[in-house]
Amino acid sequence: MNCLDLGQMALYSDLKPKYATSQLVKDALSPFMATYNFTTQVSGYVIVPDTAYLDLRDIQIYFQISNRTVYAPVKLVNEDERARRLNSQTDPVTITNPIGEQTAQKTFRLYPTGTYNGNVAYFTRPVKPVFAYSVISGRVIVYDQNASTQLQWRDSEIPTLIIKAVKAAGWNLRAEDIAAWSEAQSQGNYVNMNRL
Repeated sequence: MNCLDLGQMALYSDLKPKYATSQLVKDALSPFMATYNFTTQVSGYVIVPDTAYLDLRDIQIYFQISNRTVYAPVKLVNEDERARRLNSQTDPVTITNPIGEQTAQKTFRLYPTGTYNGNVAYFTRPVKPVFAYSVISGRVIVYDQNASTQLQWRDSEIPTLIIKAVKAAGWNLRAEDIAAWSEAQSQGNYVNMNRL
């Protein structure tokens, strides 16, 4: 299943830069979207506890003004931009207009330091598929659904994922070759159905 995992990660890597460019791409990546609600300490650090965290999509804060919840995005800056942004008088950094910096994997610091409420939107890593089975009498393979882990992708992405997995294994096949093989397998299964 390692090739299948390499294939799904290749598909993820191809689709992620295209996120938010079309509804199709958003739908394809939707199984991997997650959010984390946070309240920071005074230090302003946000640590996403999800071990499956893969890529950041967005950080936003929210606060109350006149009994109304207001949402504000957090612009992430590089460490070489932080001092300039913190000292800016034309676009001041405030508790309602903060900036952020990624300081480590899954760790972000918001400026100016203070207590913030908000959420982090991110992508999780697709789970590695597991095909669990047992062998009976040395010849019959019995699939174990309870011990297996299915792909999280939609059915429409599976053919592309398989092509990428085949390429990861080093086989150089075109999509047409795989489609022809798959069709032959399907017809062969249908013809040999109910035969002993």
